[in-house]
Amino acid sequence: MIKPLSGGFFDDEAKPIQPCMVDRPGLCLLCDYDETEDAEENLLCMMNRWDQRNDEVFVCGKFEKKK
Repeated sequence: MIKPLSGGFFDDEAKPIQPCMVDRPGLCLLCDYDETEDAEENLLCMMNRWDQRNDEVFVCGKFEKKK
């Protein structure tokens, strides 16, 4: 029987993902949500970056330019 994984983030092969090791595209550095104090928003951003890590173009529907 396979034990369920808990306590962290895992890719499709059940390998752990270290959130601090997920690259930030330039678009993220210009975004108002980058490194926000909202933990849920940070998680969603990290998951979006991880999901698109091998794509040529990074797309984010939540992008808002920093003020």
